[in-house]
Amino acid sequence: MNSFSQESLDRDIVVAIIDTGADVNHPLIKGNLWTNPQEKNNRKDNDGNGFAGDLHGWNFVSNNHDLSDHHGHGTHVAGIIQQQARSNRVKFMILKYYDPSIPANDNLLNTVKAIRYATRMKADIINYSGGGDERSPMEEAAIREAQDEGILFVAAAGNEGRNTDVVGYYPAGYKLTNIISVAALDSQKRLLASSNFGTRSVDIAAPGKNIFSALPEGKYGYMSGTSQATAWVSGLAAALILRHPWETLTPQEIKKVLLSSGTKDRLLSKKVRSQTRISSLQAGLNME
Repeated sequence: MNSFSQESLDRDIVVAIIDTGADVNHPLIKGNLWTNPQEKNNRKDNDGNGFAGDLHGWNFVSNNHDLSDHHGHGTHVAGIIQQQARSNRVKFMILKYYDPSIPANDNLLNTVKAIRYATRMKADIINYSGGGDERSPMEEAAIREAQDEGILFVAAAGNEGRNTDVVGYYPAGYKLTNIISVAALDSQKRLLASSNFGTRSVDIAAPGKNIFSALPEGKYGYMSGTSQATAWVSGLAAALILRHPWETLTPQEIKKVLLSSGTKDRLLSKKVRSQTRISSLQAGLNME
């Protein structure tokens, strides 16, 4: 179980970003990269974990240390987390599971491998913006392993505009206590038409329309969707952990505080389990 005790006051908070990679040299990201403490920059497996050169994460598509983002999604997500966490003590473990330039990707298997890597390497939060209609016992088991290690799993509710109480969307829909499923809001604080919803399957809503963030090659731009909302919540969760270094925060406690820090909105009464939207952390959060 991850512990935030007196001895760990100065340690970094690690967010594993399972996505399309990231522009690790981007001005918004490079100062927040996780560095494997046992690995050296010599492309060898110094820590004996089976991944040679995993200095800042791993590419599960090509099975190497090249974290380049050929899509832009992962870079955008990392930038949002950085902007919400607002601390260089929040570090990004970049885990690449998809690359549009490489055909026949086994996205599910890559995802499972990435989740297990994040668990083994002791991430505090896993941010995952993908998903699909079908359950995967293998994927669910990997997230349960993360749950057993006290790792929060923030998952996108999906962008099909449907009720996932009726037709599921996974991994956001697994009934595991470490998962926060996130829907997306527009600038008017209304649910995006494209955002999935469900009073039993979606936990919270966050901003996800035209979010400004990092893009590859040092650029910036806008993206929309539950991926952006998910990254927003992951950033707030990391900031919350930093605010309470003396506490041992379980994923369930983090989820409870995030929900209590949001705003109850009757417009979400038939859309989100908690009827809550969140865009920032309230000052003076009460852990009781």
